[in-house]
Amino acid sequence: RSSDLLQDYCQAFIAEWTKLKLDVVLCPMLGPAFNIGFSGELLAALNYTMLYNLLNFPVGVVPVGSITQDDEDKLKNYTGYYNDMWDRTMKKAVEGGVGLPLSVQCVALPWQEELCLRFMKEVETLTAAKKKN
Repeated sequence: RSSDLLQDYCQAFIAEWTKLKLDVVLCPMLGPAFNIGFSGELLAALNYTMLYNLLNFPVGVVPVGSITQDDEDKLKNYTGYYNDMWDRTMKKAVEGGVGLPLSVQCVALPWQEELCLRFMKEVETLTAAKKKN
């Protein structure tokens, strides 16, 4: 059954996490929000952000910056890694994003919601301190 496979995968994932002595993990998010209509076209690009939801790990997203005009100017010359359909679609999906937030994911083990929230607060505090300097 697929639920048994998922449970087995989750247990193996937790065992590896524990073996590595991880408390929390900081993961990238996928750039700014997509323009309307692109989420469905680029679902494959977001699949790594769904892993922790599938495993029922507590996850929170914290903004750590925002898209600047310089980022937008650099996007004009962006061709991606392969200059293929995916790269071109991604470029269209994020064009015009000046001011939109850039974020990270904060992840903890199941039943460690308080730790995840604490980690999110630390990331937020460090980001705010960096903006002041």
